Amino acid sequence: MRGLFVSILLTVFPYSVAAQTHQHGAMSDGEGQFNPYVTSDARDGFYLAYVQRQGGQSNVYMRHSSDGRTFSDPVRVNGRDGDAAVRNENPPKVIAGPNNQVYVCWANEREKWKGNIRFARSTDGGRTFAPAITINSDGDGGPAGHAFQSIAVDRQGRIYVAWIDERNKKMSDRGAEIWLAESSDQGQSFSRDRRVLGDVCECCRTSLQINLNGVIYLTYRTVPRDGPMYRDIVLAQSRDGGRSFARTVVSHDNWEVNGCPVAGPSFSVDRAGHVTVVWFMGGEKPGLYYATSTNAGRSFSPRQPIDSERHDGRHAQAIQLANGRTLVAWDYGLDKVSAAWGFLDPQKEKGLVEKSNGYEGISYPTVATSGRLVVVAGMRSATREIVTYVEAAGSSSGSVKGADEHGASKQ
Repeated sequence: MRGLFVSILLTVFPYSVAAQTHQHGAMSDGEGQFNPYVTSDARDGFYLAYVQRQGGQSNVYMRHSSDGRTFSDPVRVNGRDGDAAVRNENPPKVIAGPNNQVYVCWANEREKWKGNIRFARSTDGGRTFAPAITINSDGDGGPAGHAFQSIAVDRQGRIYVAWIDERNKKMSDRGAEIWLAESSDQGQSFSRDRRVLGDVCECCRTSLQINLNGVIYLTYRTVPRDGPMYRDIVLAQSRDGGRSFARTVVSHDNWEVNGCPVAGPSFSVDRAGHVTVVWFMGGEKPGLYYATSTNAGRSFSPRQPIDSERHDGRHAQAIQLANGRTLVAWDYGLDKVSAAWGFLDPQKEKGLVEKSNGYEGISYPTVATSGRLVVVAGMRSATREIVTYVEAAGSSSGSVKGADEHGASKQ
């Protein structure tokens, strides 16, 4: 909770100095299950990844569900004991390949806030995993910050991994960099990593997606190298396989803060190139906002609040639905944290078409859909356990069927 308190303080008392204060937010203490992340397996099922800390050792585990309601016994992804880190804004990412492959990417920790980007693959649907490899090329050197990784797979099966990298960061530098590597052999090996973007906020997660035309989209929070410390959200896109990226500022929020917001953006993109970006903004009008693009991210509509009734929403995740809507999950509240999710319809002026509340005590929700079902996975802060909820994805009208505690699947 201290990390959330720091975040609220920064929204109320913004200030700026020459360089950013390096504060990634407090890490969760104690033992238990942390960092949930859920994704579709592309076969009407779901994969759930998380970090479990026991005996002072943090390890990555994964479970599979064919129906969203019952999950398999956990399989440990990393072979080396303690080869993971608990950082709630930075969960392990899991994605399905085209032929029953499963790819998991996470960050470990060699020193506080410093570690490597690790990757493991499975060719049997997640029942077993090959030994993990380090993707960042400086992994054998001195410890440096590598975190907030994202992973995507294109139609040809090429794997792309991007992360925030601090290997070149000096004390006087405000921002970090984003580096990227790709694999063309189903994760057996990766190309040498390369710097693709600079002036990046070092403590807010990234989001990476590839559309059916092979365009790579990447969102992150920026920090300018000089002038006011405005923490705007950027959508970058590459049309040459990640060799170069064009940047678009989603919204000029003018939120100035010297510190770490610890709240990165999320987005969805459809086949027509319509993009919806969701993010937290502090300042005079804090809360969750969204903006849309109808020209593949080259320009965006003015920002709109996700929920005009609340101003403390954070940690949003957005996914695209087949009916043109965007499904968004987030948490809110300080002393009593709860999670919510709802549909965003770009054609509607008021944003949320319908929403589901009532996930009391649940934070850092992630959401996935099989097209037919929606699974929401979050962390119950009081007991440090991962909880999942399954609901119908809704008809074309975007209806939401609320889940209650009896409908939850505790992992």
